[in-house]
Amino acid sequence: MGEARQKLESFGQKQPNDKPVLVDAIDTTVRAIQHRTTLYRNLVVWVCVVSLASFLAAAWLHRWLALAGLILLVPLTGAFLLCDSRLVGRWRNGILEMAHLRGLDVAMFRKTISTLRYLPPDSLQAMLSSLPTGCQETRQETPMREPALMGEYEARQQKETRRILLGIGLLTFALICLVVGVSSGSAALLLLGGSMGTLVVVLAMICQRS
Repeated sequence: MGEARQKLESFGQKQPNDKPVLVDAIDTTVRAIQHRTTLYRNLVVWVCVVSLASFLAAAWLHRWLALAGLILLVPLTGAFLLCDSRLVGRWRNGILEMAHLRGLDVAMFRKTISTLRYLPPDSLQAMLSSLPTGCQETRQETPMREPALMGEYEARQQKETRRILLGIGLLTFALICLVVGVSSGSAALLLLGGSMGTLVVVLAMICQRS
């Protein structure tokens, strides 16, 4: 028994002390912003690579059709939006879990992290706006509210994901129709591509207003 107790005590001494929940929430937010920044930089690099390759190919081949490679920018942007949305969703779920299990005061968290000047304000405020407004949850209140809040947010996120996939798919299809229509002289493809592109723009405006 004495030997087993010594092992348990030595094991406990090796375990790191838990960070205060507010510090943990701030660290989680900083890491999420860093991941979003890295994701954006990767998007910029790929946009530059695809654009440069398309223009060089058009100049080398002396065919404007090579510029059709720019269509790849649409799915690239869509992939970025989806990954970024998932990053924010995982961060938000983590913050709500801290409020639910560890008693994080979300209002205090908002106030504290907003004072950190080294964080990009626009990105930070966009993330904070995804949290429930007027959060003054206590350990007793949060268990009743948090599952419903997370379920509502998950439903919105899935709806937004479907919108992005639909918009990217329709826009890519419209651009392909326009390019093929111009190269082949097909009025039907030009009309189809123009109609699909207009539909995407109208749907984007409606979603933005709502």
